[in-house]
Amino acid sequence: MKSSILSSLNKNQNGLFLNPIGTGRLYKWNGTPSFGKWERIDSTFFTGYNFLSILFSADNTIYNFGGTGFWHQNGNLRRYNPTSHEWTAETLSKSIPWLRDHHTLFYLDTIHHVFYFNGQGKYHDEMLMNSVDSSTLEKMYKLDLKNKIVSELGKYEPIKGNFFGMTPWGSVVSYHDLADFVNNKYYKLSENVENNLLRVLTKSISNRFAWQYSFWLDSALYFASPTHGYDSVIIHKSDLIPTSKPVYWEIKESKKNKNASPPFLWIGLLGIMLLVNMYLYFRHRKANRKYYNREAENDWTINEKSKLTEIEKGLLQLIFENSVLKKMTQIAEINNILGCSNKNIDVQKRLRSDAINALNEKLSLAFLTDHKIIERKRSSFDGRSFEYFIDQQYFTATQKLLNSSV
Repeated sequence: MKSSILSSLNKNQNGLFLNPIGTGRLYKWNGTPSFGKWERIDSTFFTGYNFLSILFSADNTIYNFGGTGFWHQNGNLRRYNPTSHEWTAETLSKSIPWLRDHHTLFYLDTIHHVFYFNGQGKYHDEMLMNSVDSSTLEKMYKLDLKNKIVSELGKYEPIKGNFFGMTPWGSVVSYHDLADFVNNKYYKLSENVENNLLRVLTKSISNRFAWQYSFWLDSALYFASPTHGYDSVIIHKSDLIPTSKPVYWEIKESKKNKNASPPFLWIGLLGIMLLVNMYLYFRHRKANRKYYNREAENDWTINEKSKLTEIEKGLLQLIFENSVLKKMTQIAEINNILGCSNKNIDVQKRLRSDAINALNEKLSLAFLTDHKIIERKRSSFDGRSFEYFIDQQYFTATQKLLNSSV
């Protein structure tokens, strides 16, 4: 049997297993490393509910987590039962929708049986319980596989990196960084490791699934795919340079003060707060009356100057929708909107720059801010090119502007 290009491989003490993505089917390799065949060991009825899920083992137990089907996302944990040859859905304390995609971060702590993963702000459509939290964007979580408890750890930066592979010390999330989720800190990778990662991973720059499999073996992180063969990067503990950056900002729970203040102190504080609020309220009303006419006049001027052309609407819609999905907008997509894909590179650069700058000027005027609404950062795959995005704080204003321009 030839494995699908979109399949998950997992190896534990019981053998080597393969799971075609989007199915519950599980195959085990029978034979030697050079000769043998895949044999199906499950009796799953296919329903197509777990595309982009992740397959992993902990204590020789095989798990499948998250995934999506036809417009459905889930945060369910499924455990393979070798006796019944079926997958058992576990009841978790909280259900966080999760997909294994280009910008996901995760790490499996096999010592403590804990799976770390990032929230993606996806809506939850399939669930085992009513305890659902879809407001997961920019949050980090951990799943205790033994106790089936999902805990929120804190906030992180979504554009910080992508998953490349796991090591004993954490996950490699870029050419430069390793994220230690257990101890909550970043390590900078040595120049030698960084150069080797660039050498290996730039081969798959045009296809995010080209290096489909990555695994750790004997001090090396291996990358493999059906079409590219395999390659490896050796990483030692000495290649990890400590930094002061945390992977996520921890949530600190407030503790009750044993030496509680007397009741009269609280009454005094409440009185002071009430007086301050009254002062601020009347001051705000006075300011509103003073500037009401001027703001009303400015609204008409701003709307005229910030009117978008059809091409600008299309460009803003593209970058906005990608940003909501936590995707960076590539220059090839912008070239298609501007209709300059067939022109030379210098012309493309000038047209992109002019279009983005003009759009930013109109957006800054419409939103009454000096900040650039459309930002850019260097591509993690090619430092010579840029990718574009809109910060989450401007999502609501951008959506209103697009709706008003229809």
